[in-house]
Amino acid sequence: MRKLVCFSLAILVLFCFTACNLNLNLENLENESESAAITEEMLDILAEKRVDDAKALFHPQVDEEIDTAITQMCDFLDGRKAESVEIISININNSTGTGGRSRQEQVAYSVRLDDGEIIYASAVYLSDQDGDGFVSFQLILGII
Repeated sequence: MRKLVCFSLAILVLFCFTACNLNLNLENLENESESAAITEEMLDILAEKRVDDAKALFHPQVDEEIDTAITQMCDFLDGRKAESVEIISININNSTGTGGRSRQEQVAYSVRLDDGEIIYASAVYLSDQDGDGFVSFQLILGII
């Protein structure tokens, strides 16, 4: 009986330590993604060359100067709008710790522009006690 109680307690403790960080890497999580709609909005903002509006979609912890990178993405899109945006991979990491709860999404998108060109976008979107927003947003040319 004593061994059963000790074993049960060991399993319970192990479960408590592993339940703090849930890492989901599943297909077809478009409905679970917080950033999918915001990514489409970001692509429209970049196509319209609204640098200040694009900066507002970044997480508060992004304190580095990002104007140059945003301007480069605006110049590349040059008014071309996203006709379709499709998630090709997603990784969602939910965690709870002493600093509070956080949710981080790493998402790769296939983007068809209105002129028919297909490009890719990669985004990391963070929601935590400091706020919500992109930690990283990249337009990728080439093959993924």
